[in-house]
Amino acid sequence: MRLSSCAKRAVAGLLFLLCAAWAGAQQGAARSPVQVTAVDENGTPVAGAAISVQEPGLGVVQLWTDYAGHCAYTLRQDAPYQVRASKPGYYQAQIGSVDPHARSVRVVLTHEQIVREQVDVTASVPGIDVEQTAGASTMNTPEIVNIPYQTSRDIRYLLPFNPGVVRDSTGQVHVAGSETWATLDTLDGFDIRSPEEGTLDMRVSTDAVRTIEAESTRYPAEFGRSTGGVIALYTGMGDNRFRFNATNFIPSFRNVNGIRFDNFVPRFTFSGPLKRDRAWFYDGVETEYDNIYIPELPANADTDPLVRGSNLFKIQANLAQADILTAGLLLNDYHSPYEGISSLTPQPSTTNRDILAWLPYARDQWSFHGGTLLDIGLAVMRFRDGHEPRGDAPYQITPELAEGSYFENLTGRSQRVEGTATLYLPAHHWEGTHDAKLGLDLDHIGYNQDQTRAPVSYLREDGTLDRQTTFAQSAPFTMHNAELGAYIEDRWQTKDGLLLEPGMRFDWDEIIRRPLVSPRLAAVYAPGGENTTKISAGVGLYYEHTQLDYLAQTMAGIRYDTYYESDGVTPTGPAQETAFTAKDASLREAYALNWSLGAERRLPWSIFAGANFLQKRTSHLFTFANESGPAALSGDYALTSARQDHYNSIEVSARRLFANGYTVFVSYTHSSARTNSALQYLPTPSPLGAQQSGPLPWDTPNRVISWGWLPVPLPILKKRWDFVYTLDRHTGFPYTSVNAAQQVVGSAGSRRFPDYFSFSPGLEWKFHFRGTYYGLRGVMENATGSENPAVVNNVVDSPDYGAFSEPLGRAFTARIRIIGSK
Repeated sequence: MRLSSCAKRAVAGLLFLLCAAWAGAQQGAARSPVQVTAVDENGTPVAGAAISVQEPGLGVVQLWTDYAGHCAYTLRQDAPYQVRASKPGYYQAQIGSVDPHARSVRVVLTHEQIVREQVDVTASVPGIDVEQTAGASTMNTPEIVNIPYQTSRDIRYLLPFNPGVVRDSTGQVHVAGSETWATLDTLDGFDIRSPEEGTLDMRVSTDAVRTIEAESTRYPAEFGRSTGGVIALYTGMGDNRFRFNATNFIPSFRNVNGIRFDNFVPRFTFSGPLKRDRAWFYDGVETEYDNIYIPELPANADTDPLVRGSNLFKIQANLAQADILTAGLLLNDYHSPYEGISSLTPQPSTTNRDILAWLPYARDQWSFHGGTLLDIGLAVMRFRDGHEPRGDAPYQITPELAEGSYFENLTGRSQRVEGTATLYLPAHHWEGTHDAKLGLDLDHIGYNQDQTRAPVSYLREDGTLDRQTTFAQSAPFTMHNAELGAYIEDRWQTKDGLLLEPGMRFDWDEIIRRPLVSPRLAAVYAPGGENTTKISAGVGLYYEHTQLDYLAQTMAGIRYDTYYESDGVTPTGPAQETAFTAKDASLREAYALNWSLGAERRLPWSIFAGANFLQKRTSHLFTFANESGPAALSGDYALTSARQDHYNSIEVSARRLFANGYTVFVSYTHSSARTNSALQYLPTPSPLGAQQSGPLPWDTPNRVISWGWLPVPLPILKKRWDFVYTLDRHTGFPYTSVNAAQQVVGSAGSRRFPDYFSFSPGLEWKFHFRGTYYGLRGVMENATGSENPAVVNNVVDSPDYGAFSEPLGRAFTARIRIIGSK
C-alpha cells in the first residue's frame, strides 16, 4: 500500500515527536536524585511498578519504574523516608526509614502465589493503571486460579472472560472481531501461533500461567504482523523455596443420558532453586484423557477417547548481576482417534489425528551502566499435524450427516525460527520523562504438506447422487517465508498528567515484498496526575502477516465437479474444472486502521468503572474470487486482497474490589463484526455461490460476562469457604444455509443459533493440614440447564433443517488442589 499524503504527514509528525523528545535530553538536573530499582524475587527488573515515596510531613509522591525497573526521585529534605512499591500480580513491598544519604534503593516485589504463605504480605490491588496506554485486560494469578471457567484444563476457555474476546465453537478465540490468526499469541514473548494456519494450538498447563494480557487496541509498535490484537501469556519461575502443586488428580463425571465418565486431567508443577539466589527451575506438566460423548449417535459409536499432554520446563540463571539468562522448552502431544466427531459426523467419517509440537526458547538480558537494557531472544517452533481416514469406504455427504470414510489423508510439517532484539534506553528528561526502546524481530517460516484425496459424493434426501467431486493427484510441496520487522517507540510522560506513546514500525516479507510503515499514537490523560480517573485515546495502522494457509490452498490441484439429473445416474454435462491459483505480485498485505477512546473512573465503595469505544477497518485481507463471474460454481478461483472487515464495539464494565482480594466483575459489549466476503471458498467441500457480505461467524452483537469470588457469609461455614461463579450470555452465532449440493441458499449468516446463556456457580473450601494447602471446589456448570447447542443442520433439503443438537447440558465438576512448599 502506498502512503497517501496524509499518511506521509502523519509519519513525519510522529518522527518529529520521537526526535524532538531527545533534543533536550542532556539538559542537567538541579541535584543528584535517588535511584529506586524494582526487581522481582529472582532479580529480574520490574517495569511499570508504582513507587510511592513518603517524606516526613510531606505528601506522597507517585512514580513509575521504566523498562529497566528504575525511577528517580530528588529528596526535598535530609530525613529518613519510606518507599512503597506495588504492581498487580505482585505482593506489595515497603521499606521504612531509608537513609537519606543513600543514592540508590532496591525494592523486591514478590510474585503472588496461589497460596499466600505469609500473613504480613498484601497483594497489590488492581486499579486504574495510568501507565497503560493499550486497550488491555489483564488477569493475574488470583483471576486465573479463582475464576471457575468451563474446561479449566484449557486456558483458551478463560480468555473469553476478557471483554472483546470471543471463543467460537472450535475452541479458537477472536479478539476485537478478527480472525483467530489475526491475533498475535505469545508465550513469554515468543509467537506460539501455528506457523501455517496461525491458530492457537500450542497448549500450556493453566497452573503454569502467571499473567494473561489481552490487548485489543492501542497496542504498541513492538507488536507487529497482527491486525486483531495480542494475547500474551507469561509463565512462572521457581524461587528459593521448593514448591509443588497437584490439581485435578481425580476423574470427573457428567450427567448426560445418565452419569458417565467425562475426563481425567491431572496437572502438576514443581519448582525451586538450582542454586540459591543464582539459578532456579520450573516444571509444569499436564495430561488429559477426555471421553467426548455425542448423545445423538448410536451406542458404542458415540465417543472419542482423546489423549493429550504438555510439559513446560524452564530455568533462569543470573550469570552476573547484570546478565540474566532464561530458557524454556514446551512440548505438546495430541491424539484423537475420532477427530471431528459430532451429531453430523459419526465415528466412521471422522479422522485419526495426531499433533506433535515443541518450542525451545531462550532469552538473555543485559543491564548496562546508566539504565540501558538489551534483551535478545531466540525460539524455534516445530509443528507436525496429520490426519488419516478411519477406512476406505466411499465418502458421502447427505442432507443429515456424513457417511463412509473421510476423503482426505494429510500430513503437514511447519517450523518457525524467531529472533528478537530490544534495546531499552535510559530515561531522559525534556518537558517530562521519556522512556524509549528500539526493537528488531526476524523469523523464517517453512511448511511442507503431503496429501491424497478421494472422491466426495453429495446425496439428495432420496439418496440419489446430486454432485460428485474428484481431485487430481497433487504432489507434495514446500513453501517458505522470511519476515523482518523493526520499530521505535517512546513513552513521554509530561508534567501535567499526559502520557503520549508515539511509535513507528517497519515490516517486510519475501512473499509480498513491499515495505510497510505503520505509525501509531496512543495517549492517556490522568487529571492531576492521580490514578482515580483515566482517559485514553489512540489511532494506529496495523499490518497483518502473510497467511500461508491461503497459499497452501493453491497447491491442491484441479477439482472436478460433476452434477447429475434427478435419477442420480445421468450427468447434466461434462465435469466442471475448478482450480485455486495465486499470483504473489498482485497481492497486498492486509492492514487495519484502528482508533479507539476509553475512560476509567474510580467510584465509591472500591468500584472501578470503564467505558470503551473501538472502530476497526481492515482491508486487503486474502480471499478467493471466481474469475468466471460471481454466479459461476466452477472455474479459476484467484487469490486476491479484496476482502474487507468492519468491526465496531462499545463496552462498559465495572469491577468491585473487596477485602482480602475478593472481586466481582461485570461487562456488557455491543458490537458488530461484518465482512464483504462472508463465504470462504476452498478446494475441499465448502459452500458454493456468489460472494456476498454478511456477519462474520463469531459475530455477537450483545454480550454480558461476569465472574467473581466472594466469602460465604454463613455462620455454619466457619472454615474458609468461597462462593465462585461465571456468567456468559451472548447473541447466538450466525450460520449460512445450503442445499444438498452445498450451494448457498439465502443470505450468508442470515440465521443464528439460539442465544447462549451459562451461569456456573460453585463453592470452594480452602484449608491447611500439616503444612500443606488444600483446595476443594465443586461447580455446577450451566446450572440453569440452558440448551446452548453446538451444532445445527443447515441443509435446507433435509427434514431436520434448522434442528440444533449437542446441547451443553448441566454438569457438576470438581477440582482438588494440593500445594506444598519448604
